[in-house]
Amino acid sequence: MDVKQILEKAYEYLPPVPAIRLTVETGEPGLFDSKIGGTPYFPKDMEYPTGKKNVFEGQPLVLLAQLNFDKLPKIPDFPGKGILQFFIAADDLYGMSTEYGEGMTRQDNFRVIYHENVITDESKLLSADEIPKYSGDKECYLPFRGEYKLTAEQPSSMPPTMWDYRFGDAFVRAYNEFADEPVDDFWDIDDEITDELYDMIDFPDAVIGGYPVFTQDDPRLSEDVADCDTLLFELDSVYNTEHGIDILWGDMGTGSFMIPRDRLKALDFSRVLYNYDCS
Repeated sequence: MDVKQILEKAYEYLPPVPAIRLTVETGEPGLFDSKIGGTPYFPKDMEYPTGKKNVFEGQPLVLLAQLNFDKLPKIPDFPGKGILQFFIAADDLYGMSTEYGEGMTRQDNFRVIYHENVITDESKLLSADEIPKYSGDKECYLPFRGEYKLTAEQPSSMPPTMWDYRFGDAFVRAYNEFADEPVDDFWDIDDEITDELYDMIDFPDAVIGGYPVFTQDDPRLSEDVADCDTLLFELDSVYNTEHGIDILWGDMGTGSFMIPRDRLKALDFSRVLYNYDCS
């Protein structure tokens, strides 16, 4: 059976979407750059994000990633300007909620902050020395060491991955149009086909838009968060000793942030589903 032919039909039911693929690179990113870690762009007159639970209650969160949309390529429905930031607690869950479903959208130990209008006067921004630091006595954990630049490719179309909560139904529907023996569930399909699907998957270092990759199940299988249908940002594990890159979500997992499309269009980042998983 021609897997590519089945996929082309599946894409009619679950179409590819625009994405900006990002490459993690070593270097010293600037205050305004798109990056992983480092000193965040942060106005002095804003309240710095802190944790709300457990050992990080009242403790400053850490910049995971910063995206400067003034300098990034444009894709539909995403910000056309401004800086979007993802902060996490340096606890053993990297700020992710212990609750499944709706609890994963509560920004207790993570925070998504959007600065629509960027201040260019650095005297009005926190310096590296002024960024609050963790003052507790517990060991800190982060999925990365150091800081890295994020370099963007031009936008391109990204097909759905086999982990997306909508992919199974779309692929089964397409598969049954070609199969002599229809199946009811994606996991009833022959392993040779699913293995070929896996081999075809694109694994960018990081991505804005597109479709997510999980090492376990898509958390949006829980109906109360199924509205978080759009991948806002995803960072894969990128480990390269030769180039001095050390980003590991547990055992080579991914960290993903998903948002309802209508909230993204409205630049409302108050409802974001944050998931990190590993094999």
